[in-house]
Amino acid sequence: MNERLGKREGVTFGKISSAVNSMNMKEYERPIFCDLGGAVGNSVNTKGPQNPHIMSMNHLRYKFATLNVNDLHNIGGTSKAMRTSYFPWISTNIVQKYTNEPFYGQPYRIFNMNRMKIAVVGGYGGPGEDKTEQISVVNLQASLKKWLRYMHSIENPDYVIVFVSDFTDDSACIEELKNSLEGVGIVITGSAYEANYDEQTPAFSTTRVHGEKVPLYHHVHNGHIMELDIRFKTRVNTFEYLGHSIAVRDKEFSKVAEDIEYLDLVYRYL
Repeated sequence: MNERLGKREGVTFGKISSAVNSMNMKEYERPIFCDLGGAVGNSVNTKGPQNPHIMSMNHLRYKFATLNVNDLHNIGGTSKAMRTSYFPWISTNIVQKYTNEPFYGQPYRIFNMNRMKIAVVGGYGGPGEDKTEQISVVNLQASLKKWLRYMHSIENPDYVIVFVSDFTDDSACIEELKNSLEGVGIVITGSAYEANYDEQTPAFSTTRVHGEKVPLYHHVHNGHIMELDIRFKTRVNTFEYLGHSIAVRDKEFSKVAEDIEYLDLVYRYL
């Protein structure tokens, strides 16, 4: 979201809500909505008690979110907005300053999708300075390694996706991160904000590259509805990753009508 969704003509939460509600599918077939940060960091003037971005994410049944540097710059407003969310905020390296335990609780979530056990792990890739008297930011690679080992021993997932907000465009840093991860299927990172719509992540499709340690999806969404589709083949006791694709879904979503229930709900907060 990052304060952009709904600011582009034809792309609104109301239309997304309408499209999702019209999907005739089982619960495990529904898309997993998530956010890589930036949704609640900036102050928002509202009449109601709830942040309209959080209200929108709750209405769309978001499954989880991470925090980025904008959220941490306004940690007071961010914390207030987070208290009204129905979904967890996951981050391995935003920790209690004196215990080094994740400040927002368990930094991973498990989803059972069509017999697959998929784990998602969150991390913050921005500046590492202390934020408050209680919160600190520790080394991303070390915290991910610790929690990945713990999660594999406890949960035994079939596939693991790591989400990192605000990660640098430095290719050397990205390779260092990828090479440090154990038991990870794909890494999804958020890059710097891009003002030019034409220079965003294009749609693409890729197949499995043998010998590649960890595939990477490095994105700039900037208001677009981005869909990541990961393909698997079912083996006897395992699931083989075949490749993944990125699609921009603005055109399809812009054609549907606004969700009246959502508009009535958000009107009370704006």
